Amino acid sequence: MLAQGGVPLVTDDPETPGANHWEINLAATGDHTSAGWQIAAPQADINYGWGEHVQLTLLVPWNLVREPGQSWKSGLGSSQVGIKWRFIDIEDAGFSMATFPQFTWNWLSSSVNRGVAAPGRQFFLPVEAATVAGDFGLAAELGRNFVQDGPSEWVAGFVVAHSCGQRVECVCEVHETATPHTSQTLVNLGFHWQLSESLFVLGAAGREFGPSNADQSRFHFYLGLQILR
Repeated sequence: MLAQGGVPLVTDDPETPGANHWEINLAATGDHTSAGWQIAAPQADINYGWGEHVQLTLLVPWNLVREPGQSWKSGLGSSQVGIKWRFIDIEDAGFSMATFPQFTWNWLSSSVNRGVAAPGRQFFLPVEAATVAGDFGLAAELGRNFVQDGPSEWVAGFVVAHSCGQRVECVCEVHETATPHTSQTLVNLGFHWQLSESLFVLGAAGREFGPSNADQSRFHFYLGLQILR
């Protein structure tokens, strides 16, 4: 089955690393908005397969922020822990489903005070599904993001993946984030380039469409390495 969702995209899929295997993603990712740049470099996304159907996740970013007319600021960003459980796995039909609760919080209040990390905590509860249709891999995600210091969000994403060569897979996604008063749609194009059995180059770029505001991403990017062990 194709890789479908997950990094370098925002929408995730039900896949897990496998029993006692690691998936480590080291990347630079960021967004350019009317309020400036926010970049995570490096961003360490560490995943461990606890059995065949469960994934444990820890994500820790080092953030760099620049507002118009100001110099760059940096510091530890909001960290995230999660546990993915693939509760349906029908290999013959190429169909799977999972849930992936994720909790995000700030380790350092100084990062919040300096504007390097967002205030408050978040809890994201999605359901993910994936299948294949001919030579295409398909994945979808729908969830609710509960935000402590802001409006909670409905989040939905859809991914299409297709082989673009012997070692390259092309992926694209449409990812919607909706609050009670507005919504933004991210259109994202990316690739997985396999260098060896355990090393991949991952990349993606896109932008958000919707009502203009200070948080709308005019340019979103992801570039990193994936290590499988």
